[in-house]
Amino acid sequence: MLSFITWNIDPEAFSFFGREIRWYGILWASAVLLTSIIVQKMYKSEKLPEKWFDSLFLYVVVSLIIGARLGHCLFYDPVGYLSHPLDILKIWEGGLASHGGAIGMTIGVCLYSLKITNEKINWKYTGIFSAIGLISGIVVRFIAPGLTLGWGEAGFMGLLIGLCIAMIYTTRKTTIQTLDRLVIGVALGAASIRLGNLMNSEIYGGPTTLPWGFKFVRDTHWHQPLEMGGSGELPCHPTQIYEALIYLIVFGLGMYLFYKTNAKAKRGLILGISLIGIFLSRFLIEFIKYNQEAFETDMIANYGINMGQLLSLPFIIWGIWLVWNALTNKDVIH
Repeated sequence: MLSFITWNIDPEAFSFFGREIRWYGILWASAVLLTSIIVQKMYKSEKLPEKWFDSLFLYVVVSLIIGARLGHCLFYDPVGYLSHPLDILKIWEGGLASHGGAIGMTIGVCLYSLKITNEKINWKYTGIFSAIGLISGIVVRFIAPGLTLGWGEAGFMGLLIGLCIAMIYTTRKTTIQTLDRLVIGVALGAASIRLGNLMNSEIYGGPTTLPWGFKFVRDTHWHQPLEMGGSGELPCHPTQIYEALIYLIVFGLGMYLFYKTNAKAKRGLILGISLIGIFLSRFLIEFIKYNQEAFETDMIANYGINMGQLLSLPFIIWGIWLVWNALTNKDVIH
C-alpha cells in the first residue's frame, strides 16, 4: 500500500524556439479540442446546420478565455488589476478562473443565440437587471466588508452579473438548449484543465494521512511550515484529481442522459444536473483546499466560506432551479 506519492513532474513539456511550453497550456488546449469534438458530434446527431457549430465554437472559445481571465482579475485581485488595467492583458503570467470562464462562456452562448435566432437585445430587461446587479453589488459590499472589495469594484461586478442575467433571460430558450449540449463537453474539458493544475503542482489540498497523499515537492508553499500556512512538507490531498474524477463522472452522466434518455427534450435538465454536480463538488472540496489568495483567510474567519465557494453558490442555485423547472414544465422539445 502507498504511504504517499512524491509528485516531482516538470511543468514544462518542451521548449519551442526558446519559449517554454507547459503541460498546463497543452491540457487547456486539449480541453477546448475535446469539448468541440463532443459538441460537434451532438450537432451532427441532431442534424443541425454545420455553420451553427462553427459559429458557436468561435463565440465560446473567445468568451471562455476572456471570462476566465477577467474572472481571475476581478474576483481574486480587483483592486490590483483595476489600478493597473493593462496587467489584465498579461495572460502569459498566469491567472484564469473557472467561475469567470463559466460566466464568459454563458455570455458567449447568449450572443450566439442572438445571432442564429435574429433576436434583438431587450434593452428594457438589460437596464432593469443591470440596475439590480449594481445595487446588489453595493449591498453585498455593505453587509460583507470582509470581501476586501471597494464600493466601485463591488458595484462593477454586480453590474456585470446583472448584464449576464439579462442576456440569459432575453435568449433563454435557445441559450439553455445550447448549454444542455455544451456543458457535457465542458465537463470533460474541465477534467483536462484540472490535470493541468496537477502538472503545475498548484491548487491542492491540506495535509492528509490517506495513502494517496501527494508530496508536491516543486511548490514553495508545500515547503513552508504549518504555522506559516504551508504544508510542512507533509503529503497533501490531490484535490486536482478529486475534481477531475468528479467532472469525468458528470461527463459520463451527461452523455448517458443525452443519448440514452429523453432528457435533452426537457430544456435545462442536463445543464441543471451538470451545474449541481460540478459546482456542489467544487464547493465541498474547497473545504480541504488551500486558499488561493490571502484575503480568503479573512473570508473564512468572517463568513465560513472562501471566494471559490461564494462564486459556486449562484451556479448551484441555478442548477437546482433548472432541474425543478425542467421536471415540472410540460414544454417538451420535439
